[in-house]
Amino acid sequence: MSPKQLLLLICSTFIALQSFSQSGKISGSITDTSSGKKLSMAVVSLIRTKDSTLSKFTRTNEQGSFELSNLTAGSYIFMVSYPGYAEYVDELTITAGSDVQKNITIIPRSKLLEEIIIQQKVAAIRIKGDTTEYKADSFKVGPNASAQELLKRLPGLQVNAKGEITAQGQKVEKILVDGEEFFSDDPAVVAQNLRADVVDKVQVFDKKSEQAEFTGVDDGQKTKTINLELKEDKKKGYFGKIEAGSDFDKYRNGKAMINSFKKKQKIAAYVTHNNTTFEGLNWNEQRNFGSSSNTNMEITDDGGMMMWVGGDDFSSGQGLPTSTTGGISYLNKWNKDKNTFSGSYQFNDQQVKGLNSSFTKTLLDKDSSFSNTTTEFFNSSRRRSKLNANYDWQIDSSATLKFKASGSLVNNSKMSEYTGESYTDDNLPINNTNRTTTTVGENKDFTSELSFRKRLKKAGRTISYTGNFSNNARVGEGFLFSENNFYDKAGQFLRQQDIDQKKTNNENQQTFQNSLVYTEPLSKKWNLELTYRNNFSQNDAKRNTLEKPISNDKYTEIVDTLSNHFLFKTTDHTGGVSFRFAGKKITTSFGTALGRTQFNLDELNKGTNRNIAFINLLPRASFRFAPKKQRSLTLRYNGSTQNPTLQQINPIIDNNDPLNITIGNDKLKQAFRHNFSFSMNDYKIIKSKNLYVDASFSFVNNAISNASAIDSIGRRINQTINVNGNYNGYMWGRYGFEIFKGINFNISTNSNISRFVNRVNNQTNVSDNYSAGFGFGISRWSDKWISFSVNLQPTYNYSKSSINKSREIKYWSMNTYPYVSMRFKKQKLYFDLESNVSLYQKTETFANQRNIFFVTTSLRRTFTKSDAFEAKITVNDLFNQNLGVQRNISSNFISENTFQNIRRFWLLTFTWNFTKNGKPSEF
Repeated sequence: MSPKQLLLLICSTFIALQSFSQSGKISGSITDTSSGKKLSMAVVSLIRTKDSTLSKFTRTNEQGSFELSNLTAGSYIFMVSYPGYAEYVDELTITAGSDVQKNITIIPRSKLLEEIIIQQKVAAIRIKGDTTEYKADSFKVGPNASAQELLKRLPGLQVNAKGEITAQGQKVEKILVDGEEFFSDDPAVVAQNLRADVVDKVQVFDKKSEQAEFTGVDDGQKTKTINLELKEDKKKGYFGKIEAGSDFDKYRNGKAMINSFKKKQKIAAYVTHNNTTFEGLNWNEQRNFGSSSNTNMEITDDGGMMMWVGGDDFSSGQGLPTSTTGGISYLNKWNKDKNTFSGSYQFNDQQVKGLNSSFTKTLLDKDSSFSNTTTEFFNSSRRRSKLNANYDWQIDSSATLKFKASGSLVNNSKMSEYTGESYTDDNLPINNTNRTTTTVGENKDFTSELSFRKRLKKAGRTISYTGNFSNNARVGEGFLFSENNFYDKAGQFLRQQDIDQKKTNNENQQTFQNSLVYTEPLSKKWNLELTYRNNFSQNDAKRNTLEKPISNDKYTEIVDTLSNHFLFKTTDHTGGVSFRFAGKKITTSFGTALGRTQFNLDELNKGTNRNIAFINLLPRASFRFAPKKQRSLTLRYNGSTQNPTLQQINPIIDNNDPLNITIGNDKLKQAFRHNFSFSMNDYKIIKSKNLYVDASFSFVNNAISNASAIDSIGRRINQTINVNGNYNGYMWGRYGFEIFKGINFNISTNSNISRFVNRVNNQTNVSDNYSAGFGFGISRWSDKWISFSVNLQPTYNYSKSSINKSREIKYWSMNTYPYVSMRFKKQKLYFDLESNVSLYQKTETFANQRNIFFVTTSLRRTFTKSDAFEAKITVNDLFNQNLGVQRNISSNFISENTFQNIRRFWLLTFTWNFTKNGKPSEF
């Protein structure tokens, strides 16, 4: 060996020994945190941070000790795992010659489930941009609990006894479910029928339009929305439900449904019958077994997929219903999810009867007024068949094609009997009426949409096209029988008017729309959007009123003043430009659209033609500042035009209510609304504190209002007019925090202000209205034996009218929503009490004090280890006070309407939830 080689060997050996002497070491022990037992054979691993490779690992000895030596200096991930225990993960840095001691205690998973909700608040609630996300499993509910019970436990959300959901002070209008479809998205329906245990995350946000989601350019369209992100293991195998309930006398309900999954294929079917609710499916069942006729999909800012659907008029109403529903739906994806098809058929049969009553006080000039009471008994029948189909094609990574089609056939009939009277402040009669109307009709509806979206080579450059076609055909006929008596100023009988008429209607409306959108990135933070839209629609409507001639018993004589045949065409062209800036903390956008709308009205019977054109201006701007993920402030402005409708323009007299006649106005102008809004949220996750503020104010130029002329016999003739001076605004705020461990307290405030201008007997009337309220609530949501929630919301209401300054309306109202749930887990027994209490101050105007205590209670017991079987006794409306009440103060009218609802009944219900879930599909 040469001297050089020997020297090199000596140097290498020295360097190696020096490195070895400077290597690090980790040692310690692993212990069970609850029992203090040392755990042997636990795996201790060390992973290199820079390349995620396993550096070394070992197992603990019988004393629970371990040692990892000869460790090279650097950054590592230290991990401990043991069967039945939660993994322990930590980051550490090893330096030359270091000796790190790690005496670790790890938590059994069973214990972790009990404590994680309290300890891991960060995981329970997250703020992602404009979205508040709740981890569902962090808010405990009982077995077979509905999603409505889950929503009640979420800070910032409220659910009243009717199932109406309010999020951050605003009514929730949309329900989104990831990749799943609904027959109905009524939030009340969904909340009551979706099982809480299938939900992984609940997201609350202001939904953008589908186009804004694709391009990233805000178009100002926002809807308060809840998205339900479901657990993956709930989308496999099959599951279903069989339910039957009765009081063995009058009330009953029954359901049978099944939902099966096979890889990407889903088939669901159901049938229901009941006379206790308008909707046959609850929220959970809607999600699991239903399908929507108006499903839309969007991609969120964080890359998630959401689907939302439109509402359904068969799912709500007034009166006493008997409802039968059924349906089947199919969903499939193939070709690596590039192709998706869904289709469904739905059948509805609904019979409703009910009794409504109303009281209205009309304020006139010279400090006078008159009152009117009306009672309506109705009996209606509706039957619908509905088909839907949706096809999505992901052509490649940059292009998508979507097609949607929906068709329905609805047959309906209704008979209404009205009795009413009008009288002066001195209780002298003005008029009275007995009226019966009957209608029988058929409605055929078809809608379709084709959309194509393409991302071009340059990032941020996109082009989109959407085309819509719809056709709606309505035919119907009915009869009007009316006997009206009129009295003079002294209350003496003046004359009688009898009406016996037949009404026919034949209407066909077609609409074709096109939309083209182009986006261009101007820089890394600035984007440009250009839009063009057109609309072509035609409505061919023929309405005839026929009477019996003296010499004939058949309806053959056309009443010219109440009959018309018109062809109404609308042509609209609009172009727009928008700019968007997206920074790290600041996001802003602004732009405007300008267009022209032309109306063409041909009155074929009279041989006349009218053309009216309007210029549409739609400016908008928004600014959002988010210094932290849990804190943001948003300002928005948007201007919008409101064009008069055909019914407002076309001078056709409608005498279905002979005491309230509406005529048209072909001199109407376009209205323009300025709307300003402000919102702020601040959430301190660790301290469990949340603050939300939301406010809006708008005023209208050339507002579309009304003029009414009231003659001496109490007959009112209404016409739409333009006015200036209308405005309205609201403000809502809420602050919540934890006062004791597991007990939350919140305070809130709300206020509304509005001004409405109209004309009464050729005199300008200005109505000012405002309300101010506050609220506070306390709640405890726990998986222990008791949970409760109480919210009190008193409100002061005020109204005055310039036409009758002596009549100022002032009254208090209060709403409260107490809820109590008791759970005896060992006995598998669960008690729930939910109520909606509405209190109204008795006043001179509202002489009948409509206080309502609506209370529903249930006692249920589950059986078997998996709680698959359930027996439940429910008492609906415990105090028999379920009456719909609506007070309204508007213009020179003060009204109180009451609606018949389903009142007290009890049900004994048996339910079997069956399921067979295999392993999740490998996608």
